[in-house]
Amino acid sequence: MSEQNLSIFNFKIFLIKILIPVCAILLILVLPVTFLLERKIILGANTTGAYKVNRIITENHLNEIPIFGSSRAEGGYIPEILGKNYFNYGLSGTGSDVMLFFLKEECSKKDKKTPIILNFDLNGIKSGKGDVSNYLLNANYPPLRNIFGEEYRFYYAIPILKYYGKYEYYFKNYLNDKMHLTKYTNNGAVIEKNTITPQKFTELVHQRAADTMTFSKVDSLAQAFKDIFSQNPQRNFVVVIAPYHKACFNHFPNISEAKAFLAEWDKMSHVKVFDFSQVNYPDSLFINTSHINYKGAAAFSKALKDSLTNITQP
Repeated sequence: MSEQNLSIFNFKIFLIKILIPVCAILLILVLPVTFLLERKIILGANTTGAYKVNRIITENHLNEIPIFGSSRAEGGYIPEILGKNYFNYGLSGTGSDVMLFFLKEECSKKDKKTPIILNFDLNGIKSGKGDVSNYLLNANYPPLRNIFGEEYRFYYAIPILKYYGKYEYYFKNYLNDKMHLTKYTNNGAVIEKNTITPQKFTELVHQRAADTMTFSKVDSLAQAFKDIFSQNPQRNFVVVIAPYHKACFNHFPNISEAKAFLAEWDKMSHVKVFDFSQVNYPDSLFINTSHINYKGAAAFSKALKDSLTNITQP
């Protein structure tokens, strides 16, 4: 037998006796592990970003009133105070591009007439994906590719492997949701129950005093919002600015631009702007200068509920 034939023969033996069985065993192990991780852990808590992204893509709740936005939405709106049909899709660290993703999914795929609440951050219309772990479960969903941008990796298409390095993140979020140690959770909302000492908050106010807050916008993102508003006259879009601490406005040179921008949206018949940004809440209702705590969220949600009474709800 020639050396070449011998090499082919040896490879066939390796393939049949070792490689194929090992791959089969790995596949048998990977499928149930992936199922358990995704269905029981990643989707096991409705406050996680992965759950919210998956929910907006795969589920259709006819009477649901969604709340979209960043951490100021996630930690500021209490659904059970607002009403029985509200769900908080807020995601920490995200910008307007992520809000647009949620908004497009809601308007293009769901035949609904319920209002949509958009929390508006006064620093403007800009991009920010937040934690990539929020999107890995649905990494192969084409509309998410723009969210990933240059961070997309080829192995995001491979089950279980795409979660490498993120297991601790998912388990931690799952346990936080179930144990409620420092957070209050309700229909997607994740709200800080702890309060901070007056001394510590004074330090935060001093830190804020050294910063300048400015409004800016990416024109393409701003236009995308207007396009969605125009294309969906059957929906009421409620744009809300959740409370900021008064220290945020000490150095805000172009706040008038932000207000003028929102005034243009408010001119549309089915868009309503509610500005709670400068409501004079005491320091004890904040966890920092840009986020309210549970007591602040309760007060804000009650006030917002009153403002929503004239807007059609199911």
